[in-house]
Amino acid sequence: MRINGAGGCFDNRIYDLSIDLAWKIAILSINEMGVIIDSMDESNCIIKFHNKKKVMQVCIQPLDEGSVQVIMDSTKERLEIYSWKVESGEVEEFYANFEKKLKEFRAFIICPSCSAKISSLVRFCPECGFPVK
Repeated sequence: MRINGAGGCFDNRIYDLSIDLAWKIAILSINEMGVIIDSMDESNCIIKFHNKKKVMQVCIQPLDEGSVQVIMDSTKERLEIYSWKVESGEVEEFYANFEKKLKEFRAFIICPSCSAKISSLVRFCPECGFPVK
């Protein structure tokens, strides 16, 4: 659900993955945005950060054992009550980074035998021959 207005944008999306993996991907995604991280609350999965124009935060909430809700909020320091200009650039950038990284994480697995990073499509590890499926 996306809400635009008052100089900012709020968006939340649901993903089928663990909260630990979502947290790691969120940190990597935010680091790619060229922003300054103000605080990271790992126990509550909240990251607050900013750039020259916006104050932003990402929150990750567990929904059940295998899915999470990722919430991104971006606002200007001062609300623009009468502005109808769409201000969703940072939100779109975050989710594009997040979904790209999620796709990359899902494309590879770690071999349980030799710990090599291998394609998730193989049946046997090409490094050690261990059956992975």
